Amino acid sequence: MAMRKKANRSLVILAILFVIAACCLYVFPDSWWTRMLLYTTEAGLVGALADLFAVTVLFRHPFGWKWIPHTAIIPKNRDKLIEGVANMVEQQLLSKDLLKEKVKHISLVEIGIAWIDRRPSGMLSDQGWRVVSTLLAKLDMKGISVIIDEKARSGFGKINLSPYAGKALKWVMDKGNFQVWLSQIVELAAERAADERMKPIIRELLGKEKEKFVNQGSIFSKWLKKMAVEIAESTNALNLDDATNVLFEDLQLLIDDLRNPQHELRVLLESMVYQLADNLQNREDVAAAVSEWRDEMIDKISLLPTIEALLGNMKQLLIHEPSLQLAVQEKHTVNPSDIKALINDFIASYWDWFKANEETKGWLEQYVQKFVNKMIETEHAIIGVIVRKTLEGFTEQKLVYFIESKVETDLQRIRLNGAYIGSALGAAFYLLLYGVYEPLLKLF
Repeated sequence: MAMRKKANRSLVILAILFVIAACCLYVFPDSWWTRMLLYTTEAGLVGALADLFAVTVLFRHPFGWKWIPHTAIIPKNRDKLIEGVANMVEQQLLSKDLLKEKVKHISLVEIGIAWIDRRPSGMLSDQGWRVVSTLLAKLDMKGISVIIDEKARSGFGKINLSPYAGKALKWVMDKGNFQVWLSQIVELAAERAADERMKPIIRELLGKEKEKFVNQGSIFSKWLKKMAVEIAESTNALNLDDATNVLFEDLQLLIDDLRNPQHELRVLLESMVYQLADNLQNREDVAAAVSEWRDEMIDKISLLPTIEALLGNMKQLLIHEPSLQLAVQEKHTVNPSDIKALINDFIASYWDWFKANEETKGWLEQYVQKFVNKMIETEHAIIGVIVRKTLEGFTEQKLVYFIESKVETDLQRIRLNGAYIGSALGAAFYLLLYGVYEPLLKLF
């Protein structure tokens, strides 16, 4: 705007000087300086008016006169201008080769890392948590549970459990202390067997065995057994209470003997477990039996309710704020904030590891470069589309204003140059005519 004022001011000054020069020439017709002033101001005024006309007709009709040819050039050629600008931006300023070359010389991964590190502290972990919670909120847990159940069944059905079970059992036996575990079991059994409440249980078991003995066989056999039992009980030859006490005491003695790690039963049990581990690894009939048991378990047991409940509880735990109480409420309380903190710590630690791992960043950089180059190759035409859509959205007046505002200063300088150069040429022509040509003409 300041340059426009200067150009307008120069035009007004030249017009005023031209009038003054004309008046001076009328008053002083024989003075050389009046003619020189008229030449100078006249040429400068013509140059200023010519450039004003040239600058004006680029954008509009002078004085609104549409009958003047070759005016309002930009509005008349609006479509050609838009297409030319779009092609220039698409094919030259932002060509495919130029963009690929620029992308090749920058590290997109490092730019991404720097951008994330400039974000407020905790932004990465918060965004990660938001992504996790959003995905969980949109997931179809029932459908996922069905898929997991099917995959688990299919995968589990293809596994030959027998060798793995044998190796695991043998590893446990070799790495652990089987006799110590047996001692713990024996001590637990001793504690339970020493309880006086064990006697009624033994008494009940003996009573059931007596009834079972009496009620087996034919009618005559049952009658004979019943009579024999009654005679034995009447003569005190069969006393369940005494038998209960004897069995209770014998049980205590057996358990006491089992406290010895070298007891033949314990040694035999350890040997049998090793034999079982060996059979699981090597015997085909045992492997076939395990596989049959596996298939039967897969057919009879459904993991779907368990998986669905587990995923549902996890979703509720991660999304909703109220805490989820576990079985032992006074010892364990799981809150969404705890899971969030755990996920945030994981994301932060993984982010630090990623920034320090040049190999991973190099691999990712290659992938990103290929992806960006593919995007440039396939979607490059969208640049021209964007430019066209943007410029086509401009009205005629807005397009004219947009272009004029970008080059206004240079256009007004053209007007100033026209005034200055015109004035200088007018003075030069006067000096050439009256300082050189006229004296030479008088000589000849």
